[in-house]
Amino acid sequence: MPNLVQWFNLYLYATFAPYFRTEFFDPASTDSLVYVYGLFALTFVVRPLGSWLFGRLADARGRQFALVAAVTLMSAGSVALALTPTVHAIGAWAAVILAVVSIVQGIATGGEYAAATVLLSESGTRGHRGFFASFQAATIVGGLVLAQACLLVLLASSDRAEISEWGWRLAFVAGGAAGLASLWWARGLDRTQPAPRTPRAERESTLGALFRDHWRPLVWVFLLTAGGSAAFYTYTVTVPSIVRETFFAADGDRGELTATAVVLAAFVVLMVLQPIGGALSDRIGRKPLLIAFGALGISGTGALLVATTRVTSPPVVLVILMSAFVVLTCYLSVNGIAKAEVFPAHIRALGVGFGYAVANSLFGGTAPLIYHATSSRHSIEFIAYMTALIAVTLCAALWMRGGSASALDAPNGSRNPNP
Repeated sequence: MPNLVQWFNLYLYATFAPYFRTEFFDPASTDSLVYVYGLFALTFVVRPLGSWLFGRLADARGRQFALVAAVTLMSAGSVALALTPTVHAIGAWAAVILAVVSIVQGIATGGEYAAATVLLSESGTRGHRGFFASFQAATIVGGLVLAQACLLVLLASSDRAEISEWGWRLAFVAGGAAGLASLWWARGLDRTQPAPRTPRAERESTLGALFRDHWRPLVWVFLLTAGGSAAFYTYTVTVPSIVRETFFAADGDRGELTATAVVLAAFVVLMVLQPIGGALSDRIGRKPLLIAFGALGISGTGALLVATTRVTSPPVVLVILMSAFVVLTCYLSVNGIAKAEVFPAHIRALGVGFGYAVANSLFGGTAPLIYHATSSRHSIEFIAYMTALIAVTLCAALWMRGGSASALDAPNGSRNPNP
């Protein structure tokens, strides 16, 4: 539950950004959406800091302890955002507060990813780890589902102007309340689970040790994340925004409500696909799925971006989104367990989190910003950029060794078999 709440709070920002942008920036500015997504990208810039802080905490104090601490920080940011005065009341200070909240939530997210990924990866049994670890991806998508559901409820009971004025605040209040609920749920869990014991010489969990002794898997995690992360935020943040704007242009508020319902249905499908992908990886391996994502993503991302700017038939758009999400599942459902399997236990959370956070800050969170900053809604330059990044992930997948060897199966989690 803490992982679900963490991503729910993060995606409230991404989902409601087109609505609250005029409350934090000059409503007359045509670049206000670019500014808001710029601050969304800022949450990714600070993720490496969060991965370092919480990664060390998870390796020293336990995965659950770090996870709950990160969720607490994230939920506090949502409550602060819900209470922030707008640009009409305090001028440019509204944007400053939004930037501070973005930094805080970025640190929290950077810490949460590694703690949750490693916790679920280590909890699974051999032969079923992909299935267990995929529930982390399912809860990430669950956050998207909850955020879209909030938007759908508000669109059904109000209009775009009202959501821009006050509806987004209710959504962030809901995010903060969900955080409190998750802390209540986690109160009885053991928060001090130590990492498996290793020889004293191998216990160091610092960036120096990571760069010195584990740089090869660190580079591999970075490369694998680059295109996968960019695709994830393009498919789940940028594309739904395009769909809503396309439907709104065609049929006003009614079209926007329809588009939100279609996106919500597609996200539910994406969530259900994650354990299926994880279980499949236990049978055929992580590598074939990652290669499939790379190959299909290279050929299909451009078509997805162009199609969603033109098609306004709900059934057709639903099929398009579900097809894209099948491709995305080949990465999303297995990337966490694939990363956890290449690091020994004493530095696993830091290695997974830091490699992911750096690539995510450079390529994932910036994807919506880069798209909206381009002059054309289906910019050839952006499509080429996405294609190149996914090609990098494909190369990392091809570099990955096959077989079932895993640091998770080694005695004390001490060996580092691949890549």
